[in-house]
Amino acid sequence: MAKVDYKHSKSKTDSDIKDLWQTPIELYEFLNARFSFVCDVAASDHNHLHLNYLTESYDSLLNGWSHLKSGFAFCNPPYSRILPWVKKAREAADHGVGTVMLLPVDTSVEWFNELRKLASEIYFIVNGRISFVRSDNKQKINGNNRGSLFAVFNPKAFGDCRVSFVDRSEIYATYEKIKEALPDPNVSAVWPKEVDQIFNSIEYAKNLTIEHQTKVKQSINKMIIDRLSPEQINNAARFLVNRMEAMP
Repeated sequence: MAKVDYKHSKSKTDSDIKDLWQTPIELYEFLNARFSFVCDVAASDHNHLHLNYLTESYDSLLNGWSHLKSGFAFCNPPYSRILPWVKKAREAADHGVGTVMLLPVDTSVEWFNELRKLASEIYFIVNGRISFVRSDNKQKINGNNRGSLFAVFNPKAFGDCRVSFVDRSEIYATYEKIKEALPDPNVSAVWPKEVDQIFNSIEYAKNLTIEHQTKVKQSINKMIIDRLSPEQINNAARFLVNRMEAMP
């Protein structure tokens, strides 16, 4: 998620808080309703909005997120290093994994010039600015001194980048319409295809509680990220299912 650290402007937020900033849930769910995210690829244990997330210890810039195989990832990268994330999102799209990236508006910089060449679509959020959230206490932090945009890297779209606009009020109005129907974020998530395939192949896995199913899928995903062999992943996942099934 975003580390708001603009090179040409002074932040009013203490440096130890910047790393805790989180995408507002209204914007995330507005995008998730359209793209059904399979992962949050620039997150932490404190600020992730998807149960399947990659932290700094995984290093998405080094390892990428093509292992997700398909679907769309959400990415709110550190704003002090945007260009490498833009290039990595294009790389993932070239391997069949889409990315939706939340970024500040600054058309004068190098990364934006690359963004317009590499992204499929750019949506400028107009008629207001986004207030990020402190993930430790969930309070919105006003005073964002830049506008925001989200860029789509669609593996199925080729050619010139399309530019559109979305009104901030539309984002919040959409969230109000869908929020009651949203699944519990603590027990529901869209998982990469490979995770579901392995999980579904394990006998009795679907008999577990939703909470335990989520833990198994998280473990499977981590083993895939750690590049364990298919045999190791299957054996470990079966052991975990059997252990959880035996729990009272």
